[in-house]
Formats: sequence, structure tokens, C-alpha cells
Amino acid sequence: MLNRSNCHVRLLPLAALVLVAVPACRKAEIRTYVAPRDKEVVRAAAGAAEGGEPSEGPAAEREALPAVTWALPSGWTDLGSDGGMNVGQFKVGEVMVNITPLASMEGQENMLVNMWRNVLGQPAFSEAEATAALQETEIAGGKGRFFDLSAERGGSPVRIVTAFLHREGRSWFFKLQGPPDEVGAQLEAFKGFLKTVKFGAADAPKVETPAVAPEQPAVAPAPAPAGEGGEIAVPGKVPEGWSVVAAGAMQVAKYSVAGGAEVAVSVFPSDTGGLAANVLRWRRQMGLPEVAAEEAAGAAKPIEGGPEGSVVVDLENGEKALSGAIVPRAGRWFFYKLTGPTAAVKAARETFVNFAKATP
Repeated sequence: MLNRSNCHVRLLPLAALVLVAVPACRKAEIRTYVAPRDKEVVRAAAGAAEGGEPSEGPAAEREALPAVTWALPSGWTDLGSDGGMNVGQFKVGEVMVNITPLASMEGQENMLVNMWRNVLGQPAFSEAEATAALQETEIAGGKGRFFDLSAERGGSPVRIVTAFLHREGRSWFFKLQGPPDEVGAQLEAFKGFLKTVKFGAADAPKVETPAVAPEQPAVAPAPAPAGEGGEIAVPGKVPEGWSVVAAGAMQVAKYSVAGGAEVAVSVFPSDTGGLAANVLRWRRQMGLPEVAAEEAAGAAKPIEGGPEGSVVVDLENGEKALSGAIVPRAGRWFFYKLTGPTAAVKAARETFVNFAKATP
């Protein structure tokens, strides 16, 4: 019970999707996330569309996420939900922390380790090495795990600690990321934070989902097939005139294309919710109006000469355009997205499709 003489409670608007109780009496700050109906939860193992990615949904409603509460460590700033994949975001110094619920990845723990190693440009661990990299930690009173990776990204060192808990058909990810020294200084606070997490009932009230899906969810995509030495491999040669640029956190490759367009490639171990869900997500990213799932799926056309099940969809909204290709290969789904000024996208479209359907 709070003492009214020296404490107060501040409530943010429901539209922010976060109810915040802030006692002024130096007690731990308790945050509650009230989840929207789960229209945008990606069903991929990486959980995010390139979606991650991902980002990031189907037209039909799914179960509501449970409410989540936590006690905020001293010095952490609560940035609230991003309205998409991340139900919680926090910052302390140059360190970021995210909470992201995804489709269950139970039984694929070693793949999670190698997923991040590939994204960081590191060779894959053996099964034994990946198992050894996983450590136990308490999350919400349950048995969670975490792994700790360091690498160079964009010329700067980065350390990423990823903790996760499998619960009721979902995997909940908690990611601590930033400069190595600052991450090390926050590691114990992060572990303490995980212990304070609590899950409530999954009967949250329905609220409006955001009109535009996020471009980049917080968890990396599943790795593309590795070449010699463990490097990330995308089928096909880089087309003439395309320039390789730094890939985003949810991408295995990214290219700059003439005229201000760009191509991003992501890989997932599932179709991330189905064809209609992906087309609807792309429509939201383009700012196009909602349509029925059948109409969305009907906009995708088969890619002639591509792997079975390959499709491409072309979207325009005034001066901007998007061509998206989905190409199944050996139990994984390659997502290619060409975006930019309409003229540039149209000029690169044929080359883009040929690149997407290339065989390993």
C-alpha cells in the first residue's frame, strides 16, 4: 500500500499501451504492458518480419497476449511499447533492452545461438558448442536461458545478451545490447530485472493496432545457408550496379540500387504467418488501406522459373513502391524486398526477381 503522504501514481494514456505506476518514494517502479489483440505476432522462429525484422499481420484475430509487469532497475528509462513487436523497451546510457514475444522456438535453442552468430558474421557453433553457450537464468519464476555474444558491427564493438523463456506456446525474448563495457556493467541488473517479470491473464481489452507495421523487430532472423567458413550466403550473384551495404539487425543481406532504391534479404524457418499476412504487412508499410485477406493473397503472382511456391507482389503508393518476393528453399523461406521511388523500383524489378529466384 502506498503512503499518500510521500508517493504518487502517474498513469499514461491507454493509447500508449503502457500503464505506468511511478511511486515517488524510491520503491521499485512497476510497469504493466496491456497487450493488443495479437494481430501482428509473427509465427516465424525468428519472430519478426524483415519483416525482425520484423517485424510486422493476419486479418483474423488471434489470442491476446498476457499482461506483463516488471520492476524497473535504477537508472533505466522506460521507453514503452513500440506498438509492434516489442512490448517493452528500455534504455540506460548507450544500452538498449527489449522484450519481444514470438512464436514458440522450444527445442530450437541451439539454432537461436547460431542465428545471432550468423547475423553478427560469425561462423556457426557445433551442436556441442551451442549447447555450452546456453546458460540458465531465472525469468518470471521459471527456468529461462541466455547466451552472450560479442562482435564488431559498423566498425564498433557490440555485446548482445539474449535471454528467453518458453511459456504457453510462445517464446519471450529479453535482449540487452550495447557497448561491451556498458553491457557488462548492466548485466547483474538485467538478471535481476528478469526475476521481477510477471505474466497476468491473457484477457486484455482490445485496442487498435498501429496502422503501419514496424520495419525492424528486435530479434534477428534465422540464418541463411552458410558458405565455407560459416559466412552468410545468399543464393545468386550480386547484380551489376547493386552495391552491398550494411545489413540491418533483421536482415542477412542488403543492397543499394540505382535511383535511391534498396533491396533487403531476410530468412525465416517458416512463412511467418502465411502469404496474406505478409502482403498485408507490406501494404501497411506502404501506407495502403486494409483489404481482405483473399484480396491480399491474390495480389501475389508465381515467379516463373523459381523454386516451387515462389511468389512476388508489387505495390505502389504514389511516388514510392515495393516489390516483395517470398522464395521457399530447403525448409526455409527467403524474403526479398525492393523498396524506393516508384521509377527506381520499376527499373530494377526484373533484375530483382531474377536475383530472388536464383538457385544456390
